[in-house]
Amino acid sequence: MEPLTELICTAGEKIRILQLNPLKEESPKLIWVKKGIAKIFAINDSGVKVNTDLIFEGEFFLSSSANYKSQDLFFLETLKYSEMVSIPLSYLNSSQVNGLSEKLIYCYNQRLQRIHQQKAKNHDLDLVDRILYLLVDFCRIYGFKVGENYVMPNFFTHDDLASMLKTCRQNITSSLNELKRADLLFYNRREIRFEKSIFEGSKAVQESVYFESNIESIC
Repeated sequence: MEPLTELICTAGEKIRILQLNPLKEESPKLIWVKKGIAKIFAINDSGVKVNTDLIFEGEFFLSSSANYKSQDLFFLETLKYSEMVSIPLSYLNSSQVNGLSEKLIYCYNQRLQRIHQQKAKNHDLDLVDRILYLLVDFCRIYGFKVGENYVMPNFFTHDDLASMLKTCRQNITSSLNELKRADLLFYNRREIRFEKSIFEGSKAVQESVYFESNIESIC
């Protein structure tokens, strides 16, 4: 474990949710996602909760008063089966502070790359295919092999998926049920499971997802 993450683990505070604006404290805080995934979400003027970004395991986020100058309220919150730790920036020594910019830029670039890749993949796909691609991508990162399957923790509620894919919860439920009926995944509240054949060959996923969907969007 590198010195910075060791410091965060020993001196930091485990948190579940953090309001990003307006900050109650002036002192900036460094957030580290120790396990799983954290989401940034906003509550807009209409009171609607909108997921805007994800922070992956091992990534850093700097909470400061300069981050979110918006009338909408923004929050950082862990998903299910996830942990994040917060530490005041003042706890870092000069060497750690000097190296922090490079770490943060790397994390921001990773987040931006994920957003661009997801937009490119989702451009001309229907909702069923978009869900499958999204969950397969997460399984490539968080999954582990169990027998003939790859399994990952199910970090997401149906509301989380609906917000990420800009649809409603009912459409997510219908699409997941169709994927399960087609034996393309196993999905419950605890885990998501794919047969390993999904990951064999670069075209395996593409060949498996292009089937005719009978779902009619209800929202």
